[in-house]
Amino acid sequence: MDHFMPQIFWHDRQGLLSVDLHPAMRNGKYRLVTASVQKEVRVWEFDFEMGLDPKTQEQKPQLTVNFLANLVFHNQAINQVKFSPSLEHDLLASGDCEGRITIWKLSDQPSPPPQDGMPPNNENWLRHKVLNHNSDVNALCWNPAGTQVASVSNDHTLAVHDAMTGKRIFTTSQFRSPNGVCWDPNGKYICTMSPDRKMEIVDAAKGTRLKHFSSAPLPQRSIPSANGDLLLEEKQHKLFHDDQLFSFQRALAFSPNGEYLAAPCAHLELGSTDLYGTYFFKREDLGTKDFPYAFYPAPKPTFLVRFSPITFSLLPSIKENCLGLPYRLLWIALNKDAVYFYDSQHDYPVAVVDNIHLNALTDAAFSKDGSVLVISSLEGYCSFVRINLSQWGEIQTEVYPVCSSPLLIEEKKMKKRKSTAPPPVEKEDEAAKSPIRKPVETPKAATPKVGTPLTKFFKKNTETSSPKSTTEEAPKPSASKSKKRIQLTAVTID
Repeated sequence: MDHFMPQIFWHDRQGLLSVDLHPAMRNGKYRLVTASVQKEVRVWEFDFEMGLDPKTQEQKPQLTVNFLANLVFHNQAINQVKFSPSLEHDLLASGDCEGRITIWKLSDQPSPPPQDGMPPNNENWLRHKVLNHNSDVNALCWNPAGTQVASVSNDHTLAVHDAMTGKRIFTTSQFRSPNGVCWDPNGKYICTMSPDRKMEIVDAAKGTRLKHFSSAPLPQRSIPSANGDLLLEEKQHKLFHDDQLFSFQRALAFSPNGEYLAAPCAHLELGSTDLYGTYFFKREDLGTKDFPYAFYPAPKPTFLVRFSPITFSLLPSIKENCLGLPYRLLWIALNKDAVYFYDSQHDYPVAVVDNIHLNALTDAAFSKDGSVLVISSLEGYCSFVRINLSQWGEIQTEVYPVCSSPLLIEEKKMKKRKSTAPPPVEKEDEAAKSPIRKPVETPKAATPKVGTPLTKFFKKNTETSSPKSTTEEAPKPSASKSKKRIQLTAVTID
């Protein structure tokens, strides 16, 4: 791997909060979008060209970055930016601390003249739609089709909008300032993470809560760490770090085919020792198990996971296959100081990139071809890691079928319907039905209300009458019964 950090003031030396890469290359160049504590979104392009290294006098790849556009509309710091995965619509979403999400669309029209001394825009991104929350937008993501945006906010809600029309599809509330969200690549689930040490799974079609993970009974096992093996006791453990974790987001992610859900901010308290890392939840176990499938330790708390879109063949020299997949996954886990590279055949980091910035790391993104990783930081600079894929193994070209989903939606819908249904009402005879609604039952000493159905009223009076009444008074002709009922009803009304 090669590391590059160009001396570019991406946002006038202000701290960078988010970065993302476009899913397609144009003219052999990558496109990059950045956002910072300032109010603008900026789009760039970059590529690697062979050039002479002045130190070694050897031909080495050189990074070239060009400015494309400065997008101005937000009034406060922009927490996250994301390109749409749809190449047809070519959209970009940005969410800020004012609760505003702006959907930008690339236009073929010429760009307007530059403002505030900025160079002219080489791309014209028009403001397409504006979506709103009641507080800061902490994180957002696109659905696999690239037409809907899911966002989480400090107004304690998850909202899904149609990016083409701006219409809100649903809102799920009663979160606690969620700051992480991801969309299942198979389109069935939306997952969120919050500082209240909770991860929740939501139905992507209706917004129904399906399941949450907060604590779980973990089996006893020995976990390797930098201080030696640690013994995990068999008891109920809280799974995630609390709100004292310094991070702008808790970026969980699904694997490319959706088999696993990776959740950062893992935190296990083992006596006086804290164990940090990343959990992996198996998709097919989401409906039956309340604990993670695998745990990948890290020296410090992680807050972001990103999967490489490229999968590799299994290494024949390694017998272990921790996740049990027929291919090998590659992903990174980010903490505020370092980037840890993992693959699915090892239970420890296979590579580490650290000491690349003087301030905390904030975000990271893979290119679509998996050969470039871009990392942003509060220092105001971006790092570029160029990955030689051939060194990681043979690229997997076989297409595997989409994995099945557990019956989370059906089970939870039944439980919700049962818990929220009103108490059953006793059925009445057809003769006792009345269009008048039955009021609340009154005490025996109170005067009966007019709206009481007639048959129930007389049954109640008969039961509460004096016990001295004989059985001879009970049998009455049906005609006389109806007359007495009418007369008694009149008396009661008066």
